[in-house]
This record gives sequence, structure tokens and C-alpha cells, in this order.
Amino acid sequence: MKTATDIQNIIEKYKEGHRHFINLDFDKGEKLTGQILADSTFDNCCFSVDFSQTNFSNAKFTNCNLKCCDFINCNLTNSRFENCSLESTDFKNALIEGISMINCYCYGQLVSVNNESGELETVKDDLVKELYDHIPELKKLTDQSNDDQSYLVYGELSLKLFEDIKNNSEITDFTKKAFQFFNKLGNRNDSEIDNLLVVGIYEGLYADKKCNRIARQLLLDRNKEVYEYWMINGNIRSDYE
Repeated sequence: MKTATDIQNIIEKYKEGHRHFINLDFDKGEKLTGQILADSTFDNCCFSVDFSQTNFSNAKFTNCNLKCCDFINCNLTNSRFENCSLESTDFKNALIEGISMINCYCYGQLVSVNNESGELETVKDDLVKELYDHIPELKKLTDQSNDDQSYLVYGELSLKLFEDIKNNSEITDFTKKAFQFFNKLGNRNDSEIDNLLVVGIYEGLYADKKCNRIARQLLLDRNKEVYEYWMINGNIRSDYE
């Protein structure tokens, strides 16, 4: 089904056995409430529709703009939302057991639905969350705890570390705690984490001899080896003191 002039056509087509709806555009506040659309797939659709009390169990929404849609009291059990825009989308009191959201955004932020409240919430990158859990005082310097782009967050930490090391004659607890965290991450021996630390943190320190000295003092074992290898061979290089 590629086109429809009346939103009720969706129900008519569903009753005829159609389960795959493509390229529909209903964004004038149309209503389609209290219906059964279980096991349906909606692909590349633009909806701003009151769907309240409709059964969407096992339904799929892919590449859809669902801005201002009303899913209040809907059955969304085992439904799937992928690559969807969810600005002002309302899931209040919906049945959401088994619901999944993949690469869905609300006002530029990656979001998922809270299984208890039914409200949309920002998805936190695991490494960003772990960073702020380990160094909670970082929030006072730069609160990016809800950012889903780990390289940007770690890059901001690198700037704060650079300033902290340069502006203090002694190694502060903040710097010590940061490098304890880097050692913890690096000990996982994960190439993606190593790259995050090198690009996000270490490259911001290589240009200064004091920062290099402190980093090589506080990093341990393979973490120091990774630091020194890319210090010599990376895009941003520095000589040993």
C-alpha cells in the first residue's frame, strides 16, 4: 500500500489482509483510535495521528516521522521502532512490555522508552555513564552526562585534564582519579576503548611536556605502552622529554 487519501483506508486494507504500509503521510492531526493493527509494519511513513487505544502489538515502525503521535493506552507489546523521529510523541499508559527502540531520536537526542514510566528518556552511552559514575565531580566542570557521543565527552575531559595539570603544581585528586579510570578501561584490552582513549584523551595531552610526564607517570602496564606508542606514531606526535 503506497498511498491513501483517508486514514480509515488503513483499517480497510488491514481487514483485507494487508500488513505492510509504505510511504503514508497523515500529519494533520487525524484520528485512528481503538483499532486493531497488530503485526503490521509501517515503513517511511509520516504520522501526526491520534492512535490512542489501538492495538499495535508486534508492530514495526521503521524510518518513520511520528512527531506528535498519540500512543496513549495503546498496546505496544513487542513492538519495534527503528530510525524514527519521536518529537512530542506520547506513550502514556501504553502497554510496552518487550518494546524496542533502535536509533530513535527526539529533538536531536537518542532516546528509548522508560519501562516503568512509559516516558521517553535520553539514551546514555555506557562509557559516558561509566565516566561520570567514576568521576562524579566532572559534572561541576562540564555536565555532558546525557550526551550520546562518547568521543565528544572524552574530548571535553581531555581539555579539563590539560587545564588541571597545567594550573596546579601538584597532581590533583581529579587527575589521579581520571587516570585510575583510564587504567581500568585500558585493562579491558579492547581496541575500540584504546582508540577512544587515544583520540578522546591522550591526543589532547601530547603537545605539552608536563602533561606527557604526568600521563606516563600515572598510566600503568599496557596503558602506558599504548600511550607511548601513539605518542610517537599517531597523528598528533610528541617527543619524549
